[in-house]
Amino acid sequence: MEERFEVESKIEPAEGQPHWLIPAVAITTAVLAMLAAYASYAGGKAVHDSLASLTEAAVLQSQASDQWSFYQAEGIKRHVFEVQRDALRLGGASAGAALAARYDREAARYAAAQRKISKDAQALEQRRDDARHIAERYDSLHERLGSAVAFFQAGIVLCSVAAIIRRTPLWYGGIVAGAAGAVLLLQAVLPSLQSARAG
Repeated sequence: MEERFEVESKIEPAEGQPHWLIPAVAITTAVLAMLAAYASYAGGKAVHDSLASLTEAAVLQSQASDQWSFYQAEGIKRHVFEVQRDALRLGGASAGAALAARYDREAARYAAAQRKISKDAQALEQRRDDARHIAERYDSLHERLGSAVAFFQAGIVLCSVAAIIRRTPLWYGGIVAGAAGAVLLLQAVLPSLQSARAG
């Protein structure tokens, strides 16, 4: 013999409590959940963009290090030619004067190459620093968005409890927490939108 139970799905307002509270809490919770989802998505994207910028900075650092190694190698070659040139000049032989002049031209060529390499390495370091700065901005954005998500979640919890125990002040608390989250979200998103328009 099988017993059947029926569950009544109608929510009755508690005595003395407004009947509008449950639908209002449901709408508030839905709005807070959508805002939390957006803030969470934007925070995840900020982390991704931060990691991409840090990766770019690491690659640029490697390239700059390669340039500085090349700079040092060219400096060693230049120094070898300068030592040979100076040794020939100190020897005083007129036959070595032509070779000394050739060594002088080679040393000058390596010095010019070093100047160009130095500029290239410094440009790579500047790009590296720029990429690090961008990563820091994305990290800061992620922190603000994370705070917004926390406030949205607190608002959702307060609204849920308000619906269960049917207490209007808790719903108001949920609205206040959600408003704080919305302010943090706007503070995080608006500067990003303005810089995107400017850039």
